[in-house]
Amino acid sequence: MRTFRVTAQKSGDWWALTVEGPGLSRPAYTQAKRLDKAEAMVRDLLALHFDVAPGDVGEIDIAPADESLADELACTRKVRRDAERLRDEATTRTRATARHLRERGYAQREIGALLGVSHQAVGKLLGERPAPRVDA
Repeated sequence: MRTFRVTAQKSGDWWALTVEGPGLSRPAYTQAKRLDKAEAMVRDLLALHFDVAPGDVGEIDIAPADESLADELACTRKVRRDAERLRDEATTRTRATARHLRERGYAQREIGALLGVSHQAVGKLLGERPAPRVDA
């Protein structure tokens, strides 16, 4: 998948966007009134250039023109991606361990105590739903 690097520089009330990446012989330029609209503007620009749908352009990596901020942002994004991956792995491993403990006869509250989560969370991990409440 192609990745395009976009450098965003504040210019008056607008953001000036410089786009570089594969298939571009030289930088392309566009602008956006708000930074949260920058990706859509870049996608539209690249879609016209490559004659594809905006969703088929590839990855868009927007960073500030200030190099030190761009480096800090890149590090922060990496840490956030790593944290998300670890969170997913922790959930998968916790679910598997909860199932193994259940298979060995541990009660939901015991599993919760061992895993350091509530017994309600164990129920969710195991995909169990509480029995419907019957009022007498």
